[in-house]
Amino acid sequence: MTLDKSGVVLSRKKSPATKIAFLTAGLDFVVERGYFWDALVIHTEDGHVIRFGGIAKDQSQKIKSKLDSQAQSYIKRYYQTLVPDLKQAYLQAAFLFNGQRYIRYPIARQWLKTHEHLRDGVCRQDLLRYLNNEAALWAEFIRPFLDNAHHIGLINETYIQTQLSRYQGYFDQVESNPLTDKQRKACVIDEQNNLVLAGAGTGKTSTMIGRAGYLLKSGLATTDKILMLAYANKAAKEMEQRIQQKLAINTLTVKTFHALGKQIITKVEGAVPAINKMAEDGALRAKFVDDQIKQFLLDDRYKSRLVTYFIRFTYPYKSKFAFKTLGAYNQYILENELRTLQGELVKSYEECEIANYLYRQGVAYRYEANYEVNTASPDYKAYQPDFYLPEYAIYIEHFAVNERNETPPFMDRAKYLEGMAWKRALHGTHQTRLIETYSYQKHQGVLTQVLRARLLEAGVNFRPLADDVLLTQLHQLGEISKFSELIANVLVLFKAAYLSIPSLGHLAQRHEDKERMLAAAKLFEPVYEAYQQQLRMTETIDFDDMISTAIAYVESGQYQSAYRYILVDEFQDISASRARLVKALLAQNSDNSLFCVGDDWQSIYRFAGSDVSITKDFEKHFGFTATNVLDKTFRFNNKIGELAARFVNQNPAQLEKTIHSARMVNKSAVSLIKTASEATGINAALTAIYQKQAGSSTSVLILARFSFKKPDLSDLKQQFPSLNIEFMTVHAAKGKEADYVIIVGLEHGKHGFPSEKSTHPLLDMLLPKAEDFKHAEERRLFYVALTRARHHVYLLADGNKASGFIRELVDNNYDILTDEFTGKGFQKQLADTPCKCCKTGYLVERKGPHGVFFGCNQYPLCNYTQKTPSTVRR
Repeated sequence: MTLDKSGVVLSRKKSPATKIAFLTAGLDFVVERGYFWDALVIHTEDGHVIRFGGIAKDQSQKIKSKLDSQAQSYIKRYYQTLVPDLKQAYLQAAFLFNGQRYIRYPIARQWLKTHEHLRDGVCRQDLLRYLNNEAALWAEFIRPFLDNAHHIGLINETYIQTQLSRYQGYFDQVESNPLTDKQRKACVIDEQNNLVLAGAGTGKTSTMIGRAGYLLKSGLATTDKILMLAYANKAAKEMEQRIQQKLAINTLTVKTFHALGKQIITKVEGAVPAINKMAEDGALRAKFVDDQIKQFLLDDRYKSRLVTYFIRFTYPYKSKFAFKTLGAYNQYILENELRTLQGELVKSYEECEIANYLYRQGVAYRYEANYEVNTASPDYKAYQPDFYLPEYAIYIEHFAVNERNETPPFMDRAKYLEGMAWKRALHGTHQTRLIETYSYQKHQGVLTQVLRARLLEAGVNFRPLADDVLLTQLHQLGEISKFSELIANVLVLFKAAYLSIPSLGHLAQRHEDKERMLAAAKLFEPVYEAYQQQLRMTETIDFDDMISTAIAYVESGQYQSAYRYILVDEFQDISASRARLVKALLAQNSDNSLFCVGDDWQSIYRFAGSDVSITKDFEKHFGFTATNVLDKTFRFNNKIGELAARFVNQNPAQLEKTIHSARMVNKSAVSLIKTASEATGINAALTAIYQKQAGSSTSVLILARFSFKKPDLSDLKQQFPSLNIEFMTVHAAKGKEADYVIIVGLEHGKHGFPSEKSTHPLLDMLLPKAEDFKHAEERRLFYVALTRARHHVYLLADGNKASGFIRELVDNNYDILTDEFTGKGFQKQLADTPCKCCKTGYLVERKGPHGVFFGCNQYPLCNYTQKTPSTVRR
């Protein structure tokens, strides 16, 4: 046993030394008498007992006295040195933690970090006698803050309850209906970062107004210190009007992000920036891009690059061997619509490459023309070779086999090889010329070279078409217009993403389809430079410049914000650049506070740059956050709410919340109308609504994924004059509500719901990272559609081609009415016998020249048929 200034060091043989600090042991040293030897027993503060034996009897008391003396001396000195720090800690705590304001996490964390060294001293209450009376009181005051992690939370809870009581009258009257308890609490909590997750119909805007009014009423802020942000001009104006009506204030700053950017630029530059007309007119911007591409096509290098792009990179290449099922392969074909330079839709990328090669070389061909000998029978359709060269009477068959004569995983190898042998034999029998190519040649990178050699051997003459001829054909097919539209969209997203041309190149380099992305980026670059040059020449900016320039001015300190409270509505629609602007404003003052209201379940604008992960990972982006959930909806009834919530939560990445409805019903509030005629379905739904309606003010919203689904409203309004019928796309209906909702277009396919349209990889590369969960955003969009209704939702679907969402609702026993509409024009149920071939389609009844048969509803991508209904239930 040895002593040092601050404690006792115990050493044992073959064991590391143990130090017991005097502050831990205090003065609790006890001599334990033995028969031959004494022992020294030390009781530590944390309850441990350490026994040091084998001490001579004449030494034990001396050792204890020595320990007592040294410990007492050390502890006395220690507490004397603490007095200045105790005073500082006390004064800060008395000011910061006095219950008169909400204690923010950064403030508490900084105080604890600064005064952490006092913890051991103030937590030993038995030793506080070494302090004078005043210092002991300081220690007692700060001890709970150092000793109890929940103490600050308890003070905050008391503060919240006090504020709720004090401003009860305000919260009762600020809106038409009193705010809910959750809304009030969200308004009062004053953390540095506040996220309010507000389900559909739970009163997001009311909470925003309630928060702004509370800040003013409580004296936490004046109007010049509050900034309220919305996404669209209409939303900002509506909020401004409601603030004027509810708070009787017209000096509060309510802006869109673009208007805020404009204000920042004006402040720094001393003049209001001029907005380019193309920023306000998408058609004008698209025309500018189109004109630029036409101009660039006068340059041979650009022309050559564009032709090469269309020949090689119009579609993403995926080998058939990469797909495990025919359904998965069909999905790839469906998403990309592989179309040749001659205009045909083909069934594989490799066929498209062969067709384009023939076309470019001036070799006339026909795609899947009937063979010159009729082979049709009751069991098989006529043989149609892949390509026929009429000038030379040559057939080309492209076989999907590898070097080992293996077929893709989803094909029946034996049957396919048998078909290959049959085709070869047929050509041999009728002495017709056949050239064969194979998938493995594409994999080896020699497909067109091998084809060229075989064609030359067969006496085919090549008359390569000039680039101008190819461009004329591309114009006629509308491909140049589509490309121009793509580049115009890329321009918008590129600027919104706050990128540079070099950074675009880096993104392309890292992309899995690198060659294709680099080729597209090269074609985009001069268009972007021309656009920027146009802005410079006209001394104008666009809306994206408003954000990016504002970010630069705020981050550099050229703009100093006076705002201390930033309130953001519809936060789920935030983009990375807007979030960056908000963070830059917050960073200018440690007292700044952020208050965001949004709902990750309703994030539906990724195509415009919105990033749902910023809401879902809010704390990761902004720091410690107080999160509150508004869980009471005043719009839809419990049956709609339960179904919609269950559906959207199938994606485990969505934030969990339970929404309770103020409208309680006992019966199902969602009906499925199964009919092949949308007009019949809409008429049936409106008739049912008409029969239910309580008065003439009943509103009906017909929703669709795409605007072309709009029915003839004038005819419907004439049939049902007492119904207020409107049509909207689901995106446009965000924020709207109606008594009844009819959702149409619930079928599979590119223009179905969910939409199976693919996003061009160049656009996708500029957008926030796509979610792993299939159709995640489309699922949220369907949730938005469902939750527009107050009383009832009608889902219209053709049972023979119902969308995956409808099948999910039916197959998983969601609480929906499926037999409400029966009889002529309505189907009994969804086609429910899976296709044995593609694994994704369903068998439906069809009529052919030989009578009724059953075929896959994915036809023509899947041509599986069977004669008998088998297990098909209609």
